[in-house]
Amino acid sequence: MPTSQPRTPVPIADLMRQIVSIPSISFREDLVVTALRAFAEERALSFREVAGGNVLIEYQKGRGRRPLVLGAHIDHPGFIVEAVKGRRLTLAFRGGISAAYGVGERVRLYGADGVTCGTATIARIEASQPPSSGRLLGATANLDAESSAEVGDYALWDVEECRIRGQIVHARQCDDLAGAVSVLAALDRMAASGAPGHVLGLFTRAEESGLIGAAAVARAHALPEGALVVAVECSSMAGGRAEQGAGPIIRVGDVQHIFSPRVTMWMTQVARELAAEDAVAGRGAEGFRYQRKLMDGGTTEATAYDLMGYETGAACMALGNYHNAGAKNRIAAETVHLGDVEGLARLFERMARDTSRVDAVHLDATRRWQRIGREATARLRAGK
Repeated sequence: MPTSQPRTPVPIADLMRQIVSIPSISFREDLVVTALRAFAEERALSFREVAGGNVLIEYQKGRGRRPLVLGAHIDHPGFIVEAVKGRRLTLAFRGGISAAYGVGERVRLYGADGVTCGTATIARIEASQPPSSGRLLGATANLDAESSAEVGDYALWDVEECRIRGQIVHARQCDDLAGAVSVLAALDRMAASGAPGHVLGLFTRAEESGLIGAAAVARAHALPEGALVVAVECSSMAGGRAEQGAGPIIRVGDVQHIFSPRVTMWMTQVARELAAEDAVAGRGAEGFRYQRKLMDGGTTEATAYDLMGYETGAACMALGNYHNAGAKNRIAAETVHLGDVEGLARLFERMARDTSRVDAVHLDATRRWQRIGREATARLRAGK
């Protein structure tokens, strides 16, 4: 009988172009869900929707392994068409950006099938407060020539859907579809290799409207009991919070909360081992790199999972032009470094094989400090 050939994983740049180009906003993530279903079917992975349409893609090889949940949200800030009157559109904004942005910008219109039907130019905005300090709530826009729109269409900033220049990805929706790509890449590689592990990719809805999907998943106890949960994000590097291209970020907390020290310690140990292996192999500048940061530019889904009972860590990549907020109050494509996305996928793949060591890493550290404590008084008295 002929034997099936091992499947080659999809190059991460190709996966990036495929996923981040799909139109998506809070509560309208169905086009991404369709792509996720196809991804799972192509790899014979379990696909199911839980707690209001959040998606779980599951890989399991071998028994007795603690489940690792890698969670990324699949929405991005954007407008939806609420009314059409002649050439005038009324738009509602879902997500967060300063009301200093918007007037004079163009939006690209997409129908429910994801096919573009033209562009419109924003004439006036609605803000929660005066534009100097408020948030964008909605807008009035004028259809450009040879364009059309219907109620319910997507209206997304008219910037690059996805272009990769060198190692920098310029895209409208890096946050957090690039995070989803890192999770999909890890699942893709494990499915191709048949590596042992139990991994669930969790893809949540309506994060930009207040962590709605994550809260629904946690409240419904939709994840396996005892799972380690790692929230995956693109996080603003503004203010020197992190360096783009310096590797994936092990995120210890956000603006509101600090995550599980045990999970963070384990993730850091795994990252150190990957870096050390590459150093021994002489990979030099091509070797694995990582950062360990707070990343307090916003709140991440890890806060919801951790406060609602799951042992939770977080990982992210440094994001430029957070929520498309470019320089001088102009809309711009978001940016991430492709090497950081690759680093996250590699870190996740190793973590998936290594969940049994969470307790051991913490116990080793505890024993070390107990030993130091036992010897401390005598050393202090001896002066050495």
